[in-house]
Amino acid sequence: MDPSTRFLAPLEEEIPGAVCYPKAMTPAEAATALFKTIPPPITPSQLGEYGIEAAESHIPHIAREILALNLYWVLAAIDAHIPSKYRALITENLFESIQAQWWPSGQLGTGTWVEYQSELTQRRERYAHLVDQEGINPTGICAETAVLMEDLGLIESGDREKLLVLLIDYAPAAEYGRLLDQSG
Repeated sequence: MDPSTRFLAPLEEEIPGAVCYPKAMTPAEAATALFKTIPPPITPSQLGEYGIEAAESHIPHIAREILALNLYWVLAAIDAHIPSKYRALITENLFESIQAQWWPSGQLGTGTWVEYQSELTQRRERYAHLVDQEGINPTGICAETAVLMEDLGLIESGDREKLLVLLIDYAPAAEYGRLLDQSG
């Protein structure tokens, strides 16, 4: 492989006290690593572990909202840590993995990936505005997402705080940056 198509990314595991040097990753390897870091679509039992009750028909929409939140953070990490010439390829590979591995299961609803793109774009623009213009931190973005899901009728108002805890756990914003830290 041409060395110019590789960039530095951190080691998957760091040894405490040891000097760890980043290893080179291809855009496809970076996309795969990011895909493995994103939690798969949420299930009813996982919602139940947080004490959240939702109608079966709402769970795919909740999963899509969680995916949109994760993709916002993943794409922000790509923009912050990856050289511009690799960003589109990493994003394309990541989206292909999501389409191929999660969309066919129906856990993200009955709509197509193409139909989801406008929803994803709306969420990303909203989150970007909140972060860039209003200075909202990742926990605040999770709170905003919980309010949105409540407003959409996906959860009961009494479950908003529980959903906030779930979102903090299921949308690990800092993990994506750490995964790509030192790359570029």
